[in-house]
Amino acid sequence: MKEYLKEKAHQLPLTPGVYLMKDATDTIIYVGKAKKLKNRVSSYFINSNQHSRKTMRLVKQIIDFDVLHTDTELDALLLECQLIQQYRPRYNRQMNAYEQYSYVSVAVNERQLEIKLLNIPTKENCFGPYSIRRKLNRLKIILDSIYDLVPTNYWHQTFQKESAIPTELFQQELFDFFHNQGREPIKRIAQQMQEAAEKQAFEKAAKLKEDWLFLTRFANQNQRISQANQRDWQLMWLPCQKKIKYYLIYQGLVVATRVVTKQTFQKYSSLELAKKIMPKKPPKTIEHYSKQQVDFLNILYGYISRHPECHLENLTIEKA
Repeated sequence: MKEYLKEKAHQLPLTPGVYLMKDATDTIIYVGKAKKLKNRVSSYFINSNQHSRKTMRLVKQIIDFDVLHTDTELDALLLECQLIQQYRPRYNRQMNAYEQYSYVSVAVNERQLEIKLLNIPTKENCFGPYSIRRKLNRLKIILDSIYDLVPTNYWHQTFQKESAIPTELFQQELFDFFHNQGREPIKRIAQQMQEAAEKQAFEKAAKLKEDWLFLTRFANQNQRISQANQRDWQLMWLPCQKKIKYYLIYQGLVVATRVVTKQTFQKYSSLELAKKIMPKKPPKTIEHYSKQQVDFLNILYGYISRHPECHLENLTIEKA
């Protein structure tokens, strides 16, 4: 049987696409994407010590596979996510449990600033969703520590002293941080790190440096969501074999695509190209991304940031 699969994989083209691995019950047990289908799928059926235990268990159960061809590698990434959410294959871990994604709420409760992790977003002062639930717990601990938000004992909780800095300022700093408009929490922890080093508290300084790196990485990742949510329409294009494929994007999500010749693409302005594939019914404005949507957003902007051949342009389209 594996020889049959090996030969079937060998017949695949060196083009992008998605592959769906099936077991003896015809159940899809794994969905993957490939820039070159032939090379990627064939790699499963070659004896190799480089396979992980998980991959080896997967290969033993594969009885057949299907492939779906796409125009570009980006299309394959987006389709892979869609199919994982649809079929929930047991060997896919990423993008397979979006229900567990969380939101972050920043609010003042009885003059006390409070950061909460929520499964359902509130209408105001809520950010996300984020696909990193475990990391969000660490994020909350770090921010609570920076702003001294968690009382350390009963005395502190009962007779809380007035802070020299107003709560409203802390709240605004956190709003700006999650909106990608400021990095005051990172600056504050850098200052704490410097003070610890000056006092020769090197273990504390090392711990603060780890927290500083964590916050910096989170801010960079959060930038995708915040920037996408602040944009309305965008046009992105990239080479597609000897043609051009362009994508119409609304608030970070692809709403339409088209492949055209280079001559056609150069003939029209970005706005004219966008109007050619504009949906008849305009998409609804997104206040909060759903847990299902956020993976597509991260895939799109992550791909654009890693591939210089992608060109992104903001559009001004008047509402009808």
